[in-house]
Amino acid sequence: MNDTHSQEPTVFHVTHWKAGSQWLHRILRDIALDRIVAPQLFEKQFLVEPIVAGAIYPTVYVTKEQFESVPLPAGSKKFVVIRDLRDTLISAYFSIRYSHAVIDKSLAEWRERLEAGSIESGLLMLMEEWLPLSVKIQESWVKSGENFVRYEDLLQNDFEILERVLIQQCGLPVDTERLHEIVRGNRFENATGGRKPGEENRLSHERKGIAGDWRNYFTPGVTKNFNAQFGNLLVSAGYELVD
Repeated sequence: MNDTHSQEPTVFHVTHWKAGSQWLHRILRDIALDRIVAPQLFEKQFLVEPIVAGAIYPTVYVTKEQFESVPLPAGSKKFVVIRDLRDTLISAYFSIRYSHAVIDKSLAEWRERLEAGSIESGLLMLMEEWLPLSVKIQESWVKSGENFVRYEDLLQNDFEILERVLIQQCGLPVDTERLHEIVRGNRFENATGGRKPGEENRLSHERKGIAGDWRNYFTPGVTKNFNAQFGNLLVSAGYELVD
C-alpha cells in the first residue's frame, strides 16, 4: 500500500461468515482498492501480521475479544455486520455443498457428508460443527452493547446505511454520489449478471440474495434444535424467534 495513505484512518469490516462479507468486500475495493489488505485464512492478515496503518481490512472474522487483543493504529475505525444465524446456516449449507472453493480438508469432508444426506441432516450437522464459530463472533459483539449493522437492514436500505457507516463513521474518501454508484453497481442483480433477488442459482456464491430464506428449509426438528441452542442470541440480536 502507498505510504501516502498512512495518515488515513485504518478501517476494519468485522463480521462473521455468510453475512454479506463478499458483497461489502467488493464495495470497499471499488472505493479504495489501493488501501485493501486481502483477507487470509485463519485471519492471519489481522491476528498474525502487523497492522498496516491507513489500510482497509474487509471481512475480518473475529470476536470482540480477538479484535481488542491486536494493537491498532491511533484513530482506527471499525464497523460490525451480523446476519440472522438461521439464514447464515442456510447460506453455509448451499455454499459448502455446491459453490465454495475447497480450500481445506474440513470443507471437503463437509461437502462429502452433505452430498450423502438430506438437507435436514446436513443442517443439523452444520449447526453443530460449522455454525458455532459464527455464533461466537456474533455473540461477542451483540453482548458488548456496541453498535452493529444487520445484513437484513442493508438489503433494504443500503444507500443510507453505507453512507452513514463508510463516510460519516469511517471517513472513507468517497462522496455520496460516487458511493451510490458503487453500491448500485454491486447490488445482487448486477453481481449476478441480471438475476433478481430471490432467483436462486445453487451453484453460485451469490445464490439467492434475500433475507428469511431459512423458512423454506427449516423443518420442525431443525427449528427446535436451533431455538434451544441459539434462540436467546437470536432475540438479543433483534430477530424474531419463530417456533
